[in-house]
Amino acid sequence: MSISTKLFATQMLDQFKTIEDRLQGLQTQVATGSRIPKSSAQPMDAVTLSARNELDTRLSQYQKNLSKVNDRLGLADTTLETAINGAIRAKELFVASNTDTVTQSERLAARQEILGIRETLLGLANATDSAGDSLFGGFSTEADPFREQLDGTVLYRGDGGEHTLGVSEKVKLPTSLNGGRIFMQIGTSDEKKSAFDVLNGLSNALLTSTAFVQKHQVGVAEGLDFKVNASREPQMWSFTLQGPNGPEIISANVNSDSMTPLVNAINSSTTGLAATVSDTGVISLSGLGSTELIKISDVSIEGYELAQAEPSHYIEVYDKGTTNVALKISDETQGLSLQSANIEDLVTQLAISRTTAGARMKNAESQEAVLLSRSLAVKTEIGKLRDADIETLITELQTLLVSRDAARQTYMKVNTQSLFDFLR
Repeated sequence: MSISTKLFATQMLDQFKTIEDRLQGLQTQVATGSRIPKSSAQPMDAVTLSARNELDTRLSQYQKNLSKVNDRLGLADTTLETAINGAIRAKELFVASNTDTVTQSERLAARQEILGIRETLLGLANATDSAGDSLFGGFSTEADPFREQLDGTVLYRGDGGEHTLGVSEKVKLPTSLNGGRIFMQIGTSDEKKSAFDVLNGLSNALLTSTAFVQKHQVGVAEGLDFKVNASREPQMWSFTLQGPNGPEIISANVNSDSMTPLVNAINSSTTGLAATVSDTGVISLSGLGSTELIKISDVSIEGYELAQAEPSHYIEVYDKGTTNVALKISDETQGLSLQSANIEDLVTQLAISRTTAGARMKNAESQEAVLLSRSLAVKTEIGKLRDADIETLITELQTLLVSRDAARQTYMKVNTQSLFDFLR
């Protein structure tokens, strides 16, 4: 079959264009180091690479989130460690002060230190991370979650949630602990106390340790005069009263204007004591016996949950037959020895909270290992899809250059000949 000079030239030019396009593509791949310089070159691999890049971006964000989780949990752990040390110091001060050999001046000095621990604890409860977000405020991270009121009480203004961040497609990890559960729910009973109330109670008990007692006894033959300083509203009072016939718990709903219910409760008891009340509200106890005792102890007053700096409800005991106040009997909660359980609960609660923080940090470490493994696998696949084999490309490029040059020389030689060259 014969071909014209024009057709031959056209085919050769098309072939040269194909070679040039391939050479340009190879040069681009060598220059960029990418085997997919544009998606049209390898559309399927380009789609796969795009999906892997998107996954790699998500994994990078998960790793950033996990880093923040570790940072916040680490700060929470350090903060709780400091809080525990403060609580332990308060316990040491309590133990040292709860002895008869300690003077009131020494107790007052211990009280000042405990008040300082309380202020430190309030600052720790409002601790923030490097971004200024609260560690213990729940979902509310912008404002101080714990705020002291004018009366000295501390209120929790956060919420019941826990701030979390996603560290995988289906896993979210808490970045801290809820401050309401850490600092506002001290104790195992139904009546929870705050950490600040516990320290307030201890400081108040130290302040009033010589002004109030929690029990008192006299001989039956001597008799006992006392007055109940109750509120104006009806208030439930109870205490253990011991007489010639033994002890019994006396309970009555009284107010400052009427002691009759309490007198009736004593007279109807089996203690062997008789009670009368004067116009001024002074109750007199009497009974038979020479060696038996009259004893009041375990006083419990409705609404009295913590030791107070200035108790307003208590029992005044008078010197017999006079109006001289011999001593004051407070609710047993006011007693210094009764603060032991609260302090123990505080130390335990903070220790448990720190253990929880440590467990969450351990969980975050496990998740970090998973993310590193996934990220490495994805980056490896991206490298295989994206990175070009430079050595192979250069070899092919050199081969194409040689082939192109040889083809050009051949074309030039053939193209310069005409039909007259063959007729000679």
